[in-house]
Amino acid sequence: MFFVNGMIKNLVFDMGGVLIRFDPDAVLTEHGITDPGDREIFKKEVFRSAEWSDYDRGTVTKDAFLDCIARLPEKYRPLAHRMLIERVFAANDMPHVEGMYELISYFKSKGLRIYLLSNAGQDFYVYGKTIPAISLFDGLFVSSDWHLLKPEPEIYDKFFELFSLDPSECLFVDDLPANIEGAKARGMDGICWCTSRQSVEELKSRIEERL
Repeated sequence: MFFVNGMIKNLVFDMGGVLIRFDPDAVLTEHGITDPGDREIFKKEVFRSAEWSDYDRGTVTKDAFLDCIARLPEKYRPLAHRMLIERVFAANDMPHVEGMYELISYFKSKGLRIYLLSNAGQDFYVYGKTIPAISLFDGLFVSSDWHLLKPEPEIYDKFFELFSLDPSECLFVDDLPANIEGAKARGMDGICWCTSRQSVEELKSRIEERL
């Protein structure tokens, strides 16, 4: 078999920054928002807003983004409304990462089980169907289904409970150090990796080193 020590039986993946590209600066550039001050306001009032977190937690609907939109410069409000309310944001502005399907397929063929653990709103059940690698997953844990968020301890515990997993047999890939540290505190080792900074081949090598 492929395994070096046989300890890791499950690979757990985050979504944004891992399976799909989440780059607010790239999104803003794509939509013609180039003024540095306007970009910072947009990132603060949308991507780093309490409403964004609450939507991922599943405690508000998309209508909560109307408050975000109202805080933006007036000239950007129609664009923000189209992005956040009228369409599925991730499907349009967060393309899937090339090579992740092949990477996950490779490790699945070696006998590993594959899981998703993501902070995401209910739109996931629309745009998730467009992510090629999702078809390979053995289980999906979406934060808004459980009113929890990484890196809260409870989300990891609920994830392990739902899929009857031993944390010591799991390896977690996430783009945020805080989420990896949260996983380690609950017994699951992890790799901090982000598609905007590192290659899929590098991720493959780092996973193989841990198996």
